[in-house]
Amino acid sequence: MNQRVRNLFITAGSIWMTLFWFASVAWAQAASEEDLRFFLERVGDFLIRTVGPGVLVIGMAVAGVSMALGDEQGMRRGAIAAGGGALIMLSRAILDLIQNVTHF
Repeated sequence: MNQRVRNLFITAGSIWMTLFWFASVAWAQAASEEDLRFFLERVGDFLIRTVGPGVLVIGMAVAGVSMALGDEQGMRRGAIAAGGGALIMLSRAILDLIQNVTHF
């Protein structure tokens, strides 16, 4: 279990560093703040419209197959993945709610 957690942290750190690098490159190449805002909006749209539903569908499929095979751990993993996909799809609505509550 310790090795799996370590691999998870290494993977998450690698993804974080890659995203940070892409963001710094985008910041350096942006001619104006509007260009950077447009880029970040498109990245957000891609995540919400493509990655979120994909993770949701894959999580539902894993949970369904695991349920059919009687694997409780697999069902839990699939449900968590499906919840993560739903959270990705709802991220813009959650951000709007927070902004409305805080009047920001």
